[in-house]
Amino acid sequence: MYLLENPSGFFEGVRDESWKPSFKFFLQITIVLSIATPIVNYLGIESKDFSSSYQAQIIAYRLMKNFLLDRYGISAYLIEPLLILAFACVILLLLVGFLHIIFRLMRGKGSVLNAWKAACYGVAPCILGGFLPYISLFAGFYSLLLQCYMGPKVLYAVKESRALFWLALIIALTFIEMFTMGTTVGF
Repeated sequence: MYLLENPSGFFEGVRDESWKPSFKFFLQITIVLSIATPIVNYLGIESKDFSSSYQAQIIAYRLMKNFLLDRYGISAYLIEPLLILAFACVILLLLVGFLHIIFRLMRGKGSVLNAWKAACYGVAPCILGGFLPYISLFAGFYSLLLQCYMGPKVLYAVKESRALFWLALIIALTFIEMFTMGTTVGF
């Protein structure tokens, strides 16, 4: 996959494309995760911070476990993929707005469409095990690098030093939250 091998070249190549190809890519990755996640959940691996690279997986799992499982039994696992897909799309929209603001604070020059591409294509590493314990941490971290470092550096022409500073800040805040609250990104 060219995106994972040469992210800078990949993002350079998609600079002029519309929103549709990146959204299609995002949906493909999300559909795979939304199918694999209920299977591993059914097999006893819960979707938590250390076993899920999407926050949508964690939210959907909690809803399924706390509300749907008692009511619908094993059929709740068939509803979970729809929940993951829906929450992933909502989170994507929120993430795009957040990234655009951050990229502008980095003094980047780019439209919200570029934040859209960074967010959509940035989920690529999650296909490599974003539903498995601990592997999902590496996938999530690589995804963060694509979305918050390579994306702004290439798509917003942000200076490397600024991109590294903001990436380090986001990682530091995530670790602070993780160690003080036992969660990541509020979940």
